[in-house]
Amino acid sequence: MSESVDRVAQAVRAALDLLQEQENIIAKIGVDREAGIVKIYGEKSDALKKASSGLSDVLELSYTTAEHHPYWGMLYHATEISKMLLEKWDSDLSKDNLSEISWRCDEIRMAQERAGDAHRHEG
Repeated sequence: MSESVDRVAQAVRAALDLLQEQENIIAKIGVDREAGIVKIYGEKSDALKKASSGLSDVLELSYTTAEHHPYWGMLYHATEISKMLLEKWDSDLSKDNLSEISWRCDEIRMAQERAGDAHRHEG
């Protein structure tokens, strides 16, 4: 898979170079060969924006994963905590935010216990 991803990345790089040359539009490329993903980032992308973008993929998985999956609760609540933290990155967490994080941590612990119980019953 990495060979085809490399070819796609080379073509995208060439197109981005042309775009920069002809229209002075600067963009960056990110390649995850293992996952087979090529991403294009605008000039003003920073680490926080990249993290938020990546988290949106995790959010989609956590929102669409069936609740009966043994890891759903851990993924869902951890993702919601991460989303809140990224949204508040440059500001303070309110008492309500901290309370919600605490509640979600409790939910993660309960989901962890349920996943452990399911694992013990399989063996």
